[in-house]
Amino acid sequence: MHNGELAAQHSDTTPAARARYLDRIRQTPPRQRLQRALDLSSQLRARVMAAIEKSMPGASREALAEAFLRRVYGDAIAARYAQRHPR
Repeated sequence: MHNGELAAQHSDTTPAARARYLDRIRQTPPRQRLQRALDLSSQLRARVMAAIEKSMPGASREALAEAFLRRVYGDAIAARYAQRHPR
């Protein structure tokens, strides 16, 4: 579990800079914050999949999906996918 307070203690960001950053986030309209989060999530998924595809050239779509699920969600979810989508 992430502890933001503990993370702040081990940061190279000054308390004043962190306060300004958090203030800017709070001032951002909710719809814009949500869009940024969705965009970052999409970019992260694309980068993870690109790394998997690079490490598994020629792999089937199912094998790539299973590897993605394993990396992002863990073995249990990947195993459930593999049972439903045999190669």
